Amino acid sequence: MRLDRAHAETLLQRMAGRKVAVLGDVMLDEYLFGEVSRISPEAPVPIVRVLRERAVLGGAANVASNLKALGAEPLLIGTLQKDGAGEKVLGLLGGLGVSISGLVLDTSRPTIIKTRVIGQQQQMLRIDREELGTPDAAVLLGLKDRLERALGEASALIVSDYAKGTVNASVMAVVRSVCAAKGLPWIVDPKPAHRELYKGATLMTPNIKEISELTGRGVRSDMEVTIAGQALMADLGLKGLLVTRSERGMALFAQVAAHQAPWMIPTEAREVYDVSGAGDTVIAAFSAAIATGADWRDAAMLANSAAGVVVGKIGTATVTPEELLAHYQEQEAN
Repeated sequence: MRLDRAHAETLLQRMAGRKVAVLGDVMLDEYLFGEVSRISPEAPVPIVRVLRERAVLGGAANVASNLKALGAEPLLIGTLQKDGAGEKVLGLLGGLGVSISGLVLDTSRPTIIKTRVIGQQQQMLRIDREELGTPDAAVLLGLKDRLERALGEASALIVSDYAKGTVNASVMAVVRSVCAAKGLPWIVDPKPAHRELYKGATLMTPNIKEISELTGRGVRSDMEVTIAGQALMADLGLKGLLVTRSERGMALFAQVAAHQAPWMIPTEAREVYDVSGAGDTVIAAFSAAIATGADWRDAAMLANSAAGVVVGKIGTATVTPEELLAHYQEQEAN
């Protein structure tokens, strides 16, 4: 299962300017790149001499960044603090032309930062700075207000849940009621601990580890993926499921009477340098295509190709229509 270049180009053209709401945990991803030449005399750990630093959007903000890179118009809903990291997030969003009107100031918690230390192109350590928990009442009211406004304009909603607090029962009640009233598809990048919050979602995009935790089943073979996927759809009342399987590609489940088994989509990655953020690319590409009314299989194949490009980059990254079309052209040439 693979799109040809002409079909992919048509999908990308239809995605241009399409509004997609993104609800979730906004973060800053920091990267410290360096070289390792010796072990510390203080402890048996490598010493990384930092040569350069990079800060990029993370979490739900990275999903918004991916949508923007693909040509869609993200409507980001989340929280941040007016601290150093928050100012960097606002600057990065502004630089991309992503609206910040859906962000709510939360003075009770710092902006989430994930710092990755990279030595010789390998991630050696990750440091998380965060405070978890449901926001207070005033912040929740702000989130609901921004969410309702965004859903009044959007053609689809992405729920980018990192279990930091933005996605909670109160906010998800608004998602269900508004999306049902407007007939909007909502697609979830899940965290297993929040399983019950996703009931009735249009589609979810778990990876192999997540679907195993969501179902309590071992998931290795195609048959085990099929059984777990069908069980999860039935339990949560989902219309679809897109399971990312690393080097084995993806499995797409849909409520189609004549096709109970999932469609297996082989991977398109040539070289894998870094999978961090690849799930954000998948859900962005899939949802942007769905927002145009695209067939789910076409949307999944486009998302699979986008993931194949982005894992060939170091660090949290995005993919542009030009890069995707070049990827398809290279495939056709081979």
